[in-house]
Formats: sequence, structure tokens, C-alpha cells
Amino acid sequence: MKYAFILSILSLVLYHDTFLSAAGVLGYVAGIFFLVTYREKSSILAIGCIAAAIITLMYFSWDFSFEGYMHIGIAWSMTITAFVVILTLVSLVMKIKEKLTK
Repeated sequence: MKYAFILSILSLVLYHDTFLSAAGVLGYVAGIFFLVTYREKSSILAIGCIAAAIITLMYFSWDFSFEGYMHIGIAWSMTITAFVVILTLVSLVMKIKEKLTK
């Protein structure tokens, strides 16, 4: 998961600097690492795929061009970054809750 997160952050930085093709390719590679990491946890995998589809439809122009396909990779990067942040916060809250109950 750490490689997917690192690649997604790099993809978002490149997208911010308007390197669309590099950002999209890194987003796709991050998505592949995400799919490989969670291949046995179908519920997490489904949440990630649905979230990437929603982000793609909400934030990017949907057209069948090179730019449109690169936006899908960037949406994967946004999804993976948000997913890692949410999982980190949930695990932190659970650890704090566990320490308070002891």
C-alpha cells in the first residue's frame, strides 16, 4: 500500500504542475498497486473503485481522448490518497479508544 500511496502523491503533485500525461500514468500505476494490495478484500476494493468512478464523473470532463483517460488515473490518485488518510485516522482513533478503555 505504501507504494500506491507514494505514487498517488507524486501523481497529484505532477497534476498540480500541469504534467497531465505523467500524472495520469502514475495514477494508473498507483491504481494497479492498490488493486494488487487489496485483491482479497473485495469490500475495500469495491469502495475504492466506486469512489474513483464518482471522482472521475464529478471533477473531470468525461471525453474519450487522451486527456480524458489520464483524468481517470488522476482520479485513482485522489481516491488512494483519501483512502490512506481515512484508514490512518480510523486506526489512530481505534488505538486511542483502546488505550482509554484499559
